[in-house]
Amino acid sequence: RGRILLEMIEQLKRYHALYNALWRETNAIYEEWAKQRGWSYCELLVILSLVENQDTCKQKDICQLWQLPKQTVNTILKKFLVHRWVELAPCKEDHRNKVIHLTITGKETFEAVASALQHCEEIVWERLGKDRADTLIENTKRYNQFFREAGIDENT
Repeated sequence: RGRILLEMIEQLKRYHALYNALWRETNAIYEEWAKQRGWSYCELLVILSLVENQDTCKQKDICQLWQLPKQTVNTILKKFLVHRWVELAPCKEDHRNKVIHLTITGKETFEAVASALQHCEEIVWERLGKDRADTLIENTKRYNQFFREAGIDENT
């Protein structure tokens, strides 16, 4: 009985290590993809936010969506302002916040980046096929749900 428990613990450790390695590898792949195109990983995340939420996106939204520090997003937006890819306008609901608008150049530039990434991701999903893609999505949802529940149950 003790041996079975030890084997279970060892298997859980292997799952933990394998999953974390895959998670880091996935992030590294996206980071390398961005770097090859002259962007940082965080810049890529901001670009995707701006393309997906044109004319409604605020710095706070980007920070919450990707769990990025406010200073990181602020620095990226300053760079984008210098290049005239974005403009800031007061938010109607809350004048302390600003809505980020893409300029014509910004829209062209960022939509090209988002489109290229989407093309790569479409190739991946096609190669996975419907069954494996559905299984990946379902198991990832389940993992996140179980993790959320485990974190709440432990009150830590």
